[in-house]
Amino acid sequence: MNSIYDKGQFCMKFKNEEIIKYLAIPFEKYPDICIRMLSSESEEITSDTTKDIEWVCFDGDKENFYIRFIEHQTFIFVLNEEFMFIDDDIKENIRSSDTYHNVVFEGQLRDKTHKEILELFFKFITVLMGATKISIEEIVVSQETFQYPKCTYTVKLTNNSGIKNKIQFENILFSINE
Repeated sequence: MNSIYDKGQFCMKFKNEEIIKYLAIPFEKYPDICIRMLSSESEEITSDTTKDIEWVCFDGDKENFYIRFIEHQTFIFVLNEEFMFIDDDIKENIRSSDTYHNVVFEGQLRDKTHKEILELFFKFITVLMGATKISIEEIVVSQETFQYPKCTYTVKLTNNSGIKNKIQFENILFSINE
């Protein structure tokens, strides 16, 4: 794997400006999305705030559909399901108790710029928008000693569009309205 990040540098340590430009602003064209950005202390982030964005909620005050950034990991939560994106350099430290009942993206991240990673999150979130029901089928493809199992996932997602579709993100297949 070719990394564009230095050893010890987390690939998901985003600046506020990057999150706003590549994630928040692109959602402005979606009328059903209500963006709220919050700090680690759950304080609303405004243009004059110096605190880092840790949460971006896509459903306003409800806070049931959001993304959370923690430098070495990013989590997307929707309908009580968690989708995990883990920095490739720390995957060896992640245990099955960390990933239990979560969908873990196994694609490479350290070969992508911050812009590319945030655009991946944007695409992923647009698939999840409007979900009314989600069920997950997990198949273990390998179990490495003292690490979490590597899996493929089929995420069966129902939304109100009625449009059937299949969308693949590395080891995660979304089967929509099937």
